[in-house]
Amino acid sequence: MQGSVRKKGSKWYYSFEVSEVDGKRKRIERSGGNTKKEALEALNDAMYKYNNGYVEPKKLTFDEYITDWLENFIKENRKINTYERYKELYKNNIKPHLGNILLKDLKAIHIENALQSEKKKKLKNDKNLSNSTLQAIYGVINSSLNRAVRLQVINDNMCKFVERPKRDKFTANTLTIEEFNLLLNKLDKDSYGDYMFHLALLTVLELGLRRGELAGLEWDDIDFENNVIKIKNNLIYTNNNVLLGTPKTEESKRSIYISNDLLERLKKHKIVQSTNKLKYGNLYEENMFNDEKKNFIFTWESGKYVHPNYFTLKFSRLIKDLNINKKVRFHDIRHTNATLLLQQGIDFKVIQSRLGHSDISTTLNIYSHVSTDMQKSATEKLSSLITYY
Repeated sequence: MQGSVRKKGSKWYYSFEVSEVDGKRKRIERSGGNTKKEALEALNDAMYKYNNGYVEPKKLTFDEYITDWLENFIKENRKINTYERYKELYKNNIKPHLGNILLKDLKAIHIENALQSEKKKKLKNDKNLSNSTLQAIYGVINSSLNRAVRLQVINDNMCKFVERPKRDKFTANTLTIEEFNLLLNKLDKDSYGDYMFHLALLTVLELGLRRGELAGLEWDDIDFENNVIKIKNNLIYTNNNVLLGTPKTEESKRSIYISNDLLERLKKHKIVQSTNKLKYGNLYEENMFNDEKKNFIFTWESGKYVHPNYFTLKFSRLIKDLNINKKVRFHDIRHTNATLLLQQGIDFKVIQSRLGHSDISTTLNIYSHVSTDMQKSATEKLSSLITYY
């Protein structure tokens, strides 16, 4: 393929021929700049792009591109809750600012202005959008444009010229053992719902599970002989549906050693569940997910699975009833688990493995706070090695 440049008026133009599908030749001519040198550089760049499959986006809007990206790439290759989250962020926080801009005309200033506008947005509680949400918005734009570059729809990702919003520093909220015991004592174990939730609290405190991992536990996941439980399911609520998927990351698929005490409670629970099956007979519900029957550990008396949101709502009501003046969620029992392990001197790497974090920096960042007692212990151990004169 050869090209040429020529001057027309005050501008320099470049042109080159390409083959059409039917074998015919077509000459492409574009403005190359104000000098012959600029035109030659533009010519070389254009021919390189053409030879490597580059497609000029022409009148493709950002909305048209990202809608296709969401439906045909994210939906097909990511977890359904990731797709729903991205779709929500695009609809509410990105499309109003960038949707109508031609993809080829998208500049860093457009992305910067979109983030600034969202940063100033007031929520129902009269608070601004959090930095974590702003970072998520940036992440959706950045990921979509990275894909566009790989597909050679655009030549560069404008996000690299925009400062990434800083995530809010996260401090894990936790319960003390005394507060946790208050929760357990508040439950009436003669009521099946309270009995089941009591067992759920103990399971999460010992194993540090996410609520979807807890709700998705099956009896086949427990190796009673070797005291090991496998975490391989994630029961999630998204887009008004309860779906069974896999845990958050590959590292979240894990095996955790389980204590004899919890194992015995689960064995007794299996007997309770079997009794309920006999009691309900043909009315005992089967849980079908992904065209398979699932034998969940945590079910209602009727056999129906426990909705993941139930754990959150039940926990919130308990906290309120007990007047525990802390902003804690059901998920914070997982943080309590990690903090207790840390206070017992357990290595961060072990905690990372138990929690299923893909990167130890996540574990380190979340649990970087160290209690006064731990600081005191560290100081006393160090001072015992030093001779003071």
